[in-house]
Amino acid sequence: MRYFLTHWHGHHPLNRSFWVHGVLLRLAVYGAIALLTWVQPLPKALLYAAIATDMLLMIWQSVGYFRAAEHSLSGSSSMLPLWGGIVALIVAVAVMLSQWWGLVLAANAPPKEELYSAKMDRLRAALYTMSIDEARQAVSFKGELTHGVTKRLAAYLADNTHLTALHLDSPGGNIFEARGLAKLVVSAGLDTHVETSCSSACTIVFIAGTRRTLQLNARLGFHSYALMDAAKLPQFDVHAEQKRDADFFSQQGVSADFVSRLYDSPNQSIWFPERDELLRANVLTAEP
Repeated sequence: MRYFLTHWHGHHPLNRSFWVHGVLLRLAVYGAIALLTWVQPLPKALLYAAIATDMLLMIWQSVGYFRAAEHSLSGSSSMLPLWGGIVALIVAVAVMLSQWWGLVLAANAPPKEELYSAKMDRLRAALYTMSIDEARQAVSFKGELTHGVTKRLAAYLADNTHLTALHLDSPGGNIFEARGLAKLVVSAGLDTHVETSCSSACTIVFIAGTRRTLQLNARLGFHSYALMDAAKLPQFDVHAEQKRDADFFSQQGVSADFVSRLYDSPNQSIWFPERDELLRANVLTAEP
């Protein structure tokens, strides 16, 4: 504290007041403020604190230097220290004000525009939840089968090799993502279990399970595929895609009679078979 007071009263040598307290310290302040401008948006509290601190420091530097210059003039007729200090002060203040303006811009910077891909990932992720139930050593999935669920389940299984089941509660969604999940379920040898409801594309994932169970009062729903996706994919053959998934049901041991009725219900309606029928057809392999 005494050091700051002696400079304030101009008791330090003139060279030290100019080069150390003036030039070097000012350059350090400029560097610190330049770093702050990279923080966008800069918190307003930090903006005000930085400007206030810089202003007080500038006053301390200037007063101390000019008082030291006055002391040196008492034994010299040269006005160079005084005029040189004034020129340096004008330059320093100009740079200081420009940096303050940069801080103001940083504090009022508009939020960075979200990339379209990041926005879509965020919106899709909001359509479902996926979590690990350690007590049951299972992954719980609830919501729509949308883009990204296969990648996320793959990450879960890679990081948690002890998982043995996938619990489903879904109205369906994208059949390609459903097929991706089904491949993961088969390769990992997972059991599948429906908590409340599993319909449409969700049944592709369910049927991939090694052991397939349905909670009491839960339902499995089946219907034909929608044509809305076919309009986006000119080479998409609805009947061929349905046959592909029907063949997968057969490979998983579902009876031929049941498979033949998988897509009898139009897309606007849905078929919920009774539990006894699901057990007879080997859609369910056991009671929960």
